[in-house]
Amino acid sequence: MNEQSFNVAPGDMTAIACEECGNEGFRPIVFLRKISRFISPDGQEHIVPLESMECAKCNHINKEFNPIPKKEKENDK
Repeated sequence: MNEQSFNVAPGDMTAIACEECGNEGFRPIVFLRKISRFISPDGQEHIVPLESMECAKCNHINKEFNPIPKKEKENDK
């Protein structure tokens, strides 16, 4: 997520709420993905963190925060 500094009053910003429960509090989470040595540019296996946010109340991840495409999630089932 972009952490740029803007000179904007909080009252001028639009709140983001959980798509499931409407809560406006979120906490950071990390998805880990492994890059196989067969497709890695340096031939080494790597673990890559993908940062995101989840609802602090119900743990839901809004679509706009989800770094994992829906197709990949369905294949995991």
